[in-house]
Amino acid sequence: MAHLRQHLRTLRFLLILWLFMALIFSLSSRAEETKPSDFQVEKSQQALTIMSWNMEWFGASQRPRTTADYQYFAGVIRQIAPDIITFQEVDNYRALRRILPGKQYRIFLSDRQEQIQEGFKDSNQYTGFAVKHTLNVADPKDLASLNIRYAPATGETPRRGRLRYGAYIIIYPESGPPLHLLNVHLKSGCYAQKISKRSASCRVLGYQATILSNWISQRLAHRESFLISGDFNHRLAEPGSWLFTSLVNQGDDKDTVHLLTKNVQASCYVRLSRAGKKTKYRHYTKLIDHFVSSADIAEAAQRGQVYQFSFTGQDVSRYTLSDHCPLVLRLPWPSNHPK
Repeated sequence: MAHLRQHLRTLRFLLILWLFMALIFSLSSRAEETKPSDFQVEKSQQALTIMSWNMEWFGASQRPRTTADYQYFAGVIRQIAPDIITFQEVDNYRALRRILPGKQYRIFLSDRQEQIQEGFKDSNQYTGFAVKHTLNVADPKDLASLNIRYAPATGETPRRGRLRYGAYIIIYPESGPPLHLLNVHLKSGCYAQKISKRSASCRVLGYQATILSNWISQRLAHRESFLISGDFNHRLAEPGSWLFTSLVNQGDDKDTVHLLTKNVQASCYVRLSRAGKKTKYRHYTKLIDHFVSSADIAEAAQRGQVYQFSFTGQDVSRYTLSDHCPLVLRLPWPSNHPK
């Protein structure tokens, strides 16, 4: 009987050993079936994240900020983790370097900084880009013609002012067409349809719209992918927006220009602090910051995501943030670069 029990124990041990070896072999086979090309396909479907943010006199004396404020700005960027930041109202490189890791982003500040006669001695509002080093970038000349003092009459030469240039870069993926990125901060004071187009602000905005229309026409003529982001200072999503209509009427196909932010639910809680005036809190539910794109980018955006990043009421009260909340666009992006 003892001999029989010993024999059964041996058989049980061999059965367990066989099952264990079979399991190891199965796992090994599955690992071999996961080829490098499978990971490559997954990588090629990564997203390109673009954030547009009017940072309200960032780094300028008009809007002094504490170390805690800068840390909050940096925290927003870490949370969104954008590949490209299209910023408006930034005064200098130093302020950006306080919130952007130098080893991670390259900064392209507006060409207007080189034009002393078109700037201010104390503080400026520049447009520009921060782009991750992993992306291939070209930096053509900015769209300086957006900088006008007033809307010229027919046949009159426009006089240069101190408004913001349209910052311009081109992003080159490893496969697929380049993406032409234009970052604008247009004339304020003409934000709604109810404001007369004859007002001084609306006339300037209308002239800037003509310049943008020409830029779009150039992109369409060369069949180039484009995205215009930034502070349009106008509610483009309002029904019958004359400003958006002027951008859409390009070429024979009326579906060549798209407003990606048309259906974005705006909810931006801000604190307005002006010298000599009582601090006010506002809740904005209509966008004046937008993304406008070519048809192929709009199609990609349908498989991505467009939204507004909102601040909490507690954070607005605690920190000196901005009177604009960031816009975020995530697109499928054909790149093998590690994120």
